[in-house]
Amino acid sequence: MLRGGQILTGPSEGRANVFALAAVTVAALFFLGLAALVLWLVLLPFRILGLVLRGIALLLWLPVLILFCVIGALIFGFGALVFLVPALPLALLALLVWWLMRRRGQPSATVSS
Repeated sequence: MLRGGQILTGPSEGRANVFALAAVTVAALFFLGLAALVLWLVLLPFRILGLVLRGIALLLWLPVLILFCVIGALIFGFGALVFLVPALPLALLALLVWWLMRRRGQPSATVSS
């Protein structure tokens, strides 16, 4: 039987080639994974250093972020108050009713049994 330019003597020789290819593939994947693990361990300190530097940058920019948050809250808070202006007459009416009811005081009539 002629296959790939080689003469195979029987079906067992083809199986042996397949198993050899599988063994080489498994070994290659193992060493590739091992190399990836070693590289990950070698580069780990640089990743940790990057996280530390990002944390320091965040701490340095924290006052600026807080300032922008306060300015934004003031601007958008004023905008929200502008939308509440149409409700002002109803709020004043409710305040007037509350003031009148509070001014009346306690009722003088008592129920006796």
